[in-house]
Amino acid sequence: MFAAYHMTQAPSAQVDQTISLANLEKDPRIRPPCECGNCEQQFTRMERQLRTSFWYESVVTPNAASALLAEFVDRINTDRAYLSDLCDKFGNTISSRWRKKSHHKREALLLQADPTIEKEPWFRLRTGGNKAPIEEVRRHKRQSWLLPYMSTTIMKTNLLILLGLLHHRVHLSPEEWAPFDSVSLKHGWTTGVFDLQYCGNVCMIVYGNGQIDHGHTGGHCVVMHGVDYGKLVPWDKKAAERWDIVGYPRARLIIEAQALMFSRLRSIVDLILEGVNRDIMGASDKWQEMVRTGFKQTKTIELWSDYINQPFSSPPKLDIDYYCSVANARMQAAQDHLWLLQTDPSYVRRFIKVMAVGEVYRLDYKHRLVTADICHAVFDCQRWMQLNEAWNSVRSHNRRFHDSIHPGQPLPRLFELSLTIMECALLDTMDKGASHLSVYITQRPGFRQYYKFHKASEGSVIVESTMACSEAEQYYNDPLDFTLMQLQGDPDAELRFDHAELFAKLEAHLTDASKEERARLDETLYAKLSDFAAQHEMLSAVRSHRPAYFRRGPEDLEKMLQENPTSFTRGLIPQSSSDPEALEFSPRYMQLFDQSAPAVGRKNQAWLDCRTVEREALANFWEQARKSLRLVLGLTRMKQEEIDDAMSLVSASTSREYAEMVEAERLEVLDAIAADALSKKTTSTATPQEAFRDTGPDVSTLVLEEKAPKPKTRPSQSVDVSTSRPASLEIDINEDMESHSPIQISATSRALEIIRKIFPSSAEETLAKDTDWDVFVHAMNDLSFSARNVGGSAVAFENPSRKKIIFHRPHPSPKIDSVMLQSMGKRMRKHFDWSRETFVGV
Repeated sequence: MFAAYHMTQAPSAQVDQTISLANLEKDPRIRPPCECGNCEQQFTRMERQLRTSFWYESVVTPNAASALLAEFVDRINTDRAYLSDLCDKFGNTISSRWRKKSHHKREALLLQADPTIEKEPWFRLRTGGNKAPIEEVRRHKRQSWLLPYMSTTIMKTNLLILLGLLHHRVHLSPEEWAPFDSVSLKHGWTTGVFDLQYCGNVCMIVYGNGQIDHGHTGGHCVVMHGVDYGKLVPWDKKAAERWDIVGYPRARLIIEAQALMFSRLRSIVDLILEGVNRDIMGASDKWQEMVRTGFKQTKTIELWSDYINQPFSSPPKLDIDYYCSVANARMQAAQDHLWLLQTDPSYVRRFIKVMAVGEVYRLDYKHRLVTADICHAVFDCQRWMQLNEAWNSVRSHNRRFHDSIHPGQPLPRLFELSLTIMECALLDTMDKGASHLSVYITQRPGFRQYYKFHKASEGSVIVESTMACSEAEQYYNDPLDFTLMQLQGDPDAELRFDHAELFAKLEAHLTDASKEERARLDETLYAKLSDFAAQHEMLSAVRSHRPAYFRRGPEDLEKMLQENPTSFTRGLIPQSSSDPEALEFSPRYMQLFDQSAPAVGRKNQAWLDCRTVEREALANFWEQARKSLRLVLGLTRMKQEEIDDAMSLVSASTSREYAEMVEAERLEVLDAIAADALSKKTTSTATPQEAFRDTGPDVSTLVLEEKAPKPKTRPSQSVDVSTSRPASLEIDINEDMESHSPIQISATSRALEIIRKIFPSSAEETLAKDTDWDVFVHAMNDLSFSARNVGGSAVAFENPSRKKIIFHRPHPSPKIDSVMLQSMGKRMRKHFDWSRETFVGV
């Protein structure tokens, strides 16, 4: 019930009217029911209403609002059921006809279905800096702001975009899509492009000083879950904070956008099926197979990232087991990177080579910058360990309270706290990551035109930005730089672009860019962006959970962290006694390693001598690094056992496993030297006839070979063969060999070829030519590993047991060099116990 002026009119007189607020005297602002961080995205704040573009366009009565919502929901349900029936009956025809159309015909069909669909992609990014009159935007671009990700260019270029959009919108309910649809509206909401309506009772308040204010007697909300989805209800603070109900101004936009989506999809599908006899039953087996195998972007072999392609994939969902596995895989990848930096000189040399490119590395700062990045790798690894711990805590509490977590009900307190800590951890990690990226980008040669470097005091450089254009101009002048700059934005900033859309823009730009443009985003920067994408995806999933958790202010958050003390939560509390990330490793030891002669070529005595010197120089660097790290960690709030755990990350070169690996490498080289010497001796003493005669295996080599230590499989005392029983001895040996024989995996010839390069046994295999990335992905698929892009260059390979390992797709050239391929093999040996002998031909 509504009364525009309670002082002059009875409530019943306005029961079915919509009243414009443009002519309200003096102050047309309406005070929202609540302005806390949880509710401010559901109503317009008073402070924001100081600008006319944020005034409510009108106030609607509850009856009028209910009727409008019911109409929207009815259209959504009707169109969804209609499309579901067509997909079940004619899925194959829909897919086939859409595939066969040219790009031009696809675009013509889309515009015929709805001429208001944007032609150019990235509507929000393109128009974010425009200064068009707000009235013009509202009149001509409302549909574009409701569905900003729909464009004919994107849908006509990749045929799976439309098919993915159709499947996931039909297959999943509007309730499941509501959190994503709300986020999609955020940029338009915060820039004031929507003409909003308020539903509730408004009263004029006249203060003693003559000030006039328009308060509320109960702003209405909309139910966003269950059978009452779309139903108008009175505002309730706790339910609104959980987003079980959403303020009418925001909820009306969400449901209107969903109705527009289904209306467009229905028109598009009807045009695709034009001329098809609907009375004859079609088929959908190929459609179902397409859905089962998953969706891919153009020019890629791995499945696309649901996060980056969110509008055309399943909506964000807090799949806790999935994100636990992702956090664990990311943590292992970070640990492996540190492990290889400590144990593999060839890997370290490659790391220096790909990183130390550009002007700043020629200013005597090469090794200082390299060691700074190694420091960052240490703390990056720690952060992934902390995120992994936080995800495991969320999973533990979710399993404990699973039966008590339902829409419309408060979250169990411990589970809510675990989600709050998870969000806090992600925000802290992303803040540090953005700070690192902002500095790192200035060092990369692909962006050197925007920066100048000046030597300052000893060991420091002043970086001067030379960019002269605005952000809006930079979108067109240099889309790559524009995207990277926007990605560094605060996730909670009101006027920011959605990070998932920015990552999607980045992937699309790189796909269509020239070789030179792709090379601007080098391998090291792309890998850092991949971690950034994973963290943003996790934050999006956590915030999409319904019922939502309570968003605390800084003081409440700090108090909560102090009440839940762990090494992780203590690190999230501001104003720690010392910042461990101020750590620096000495560049002098890294320079000594870099200047040592590399072990290259055939494995002979010279190779072994060089490798020994390399390892000593690398060990010296890490010995100094451990001293520096322990000193800095000792000044923090960390306990001794926590410091010891952190120190283990940089102690790989002091472990027994490392010593055994080095000894095995030494013995392998000595074996090769001995075998080579014997081969030369045999060749020099053989007669011409003997050289061509097959004499069988040379048994003399059996007594000359020196093997790495292995577990004993025979008695420690010598066996007198003349007095032993041969049959009994044979049985004992066979039984022992069987008990220690590794599990063997059947592999295709394509997979075996890759395995030989991953685990080389000869100089030719060690120095083999680069491997095509697609061939590697196919080989892993032959070995039952599925591949999915998980943001940036990162690709997660998952086996049937759901165990993951993450490798980075090479960039800008899709070729894996031998050093990187062999380091991937070391990681597979570490996590999956693979070796060359593990695989046999099919």
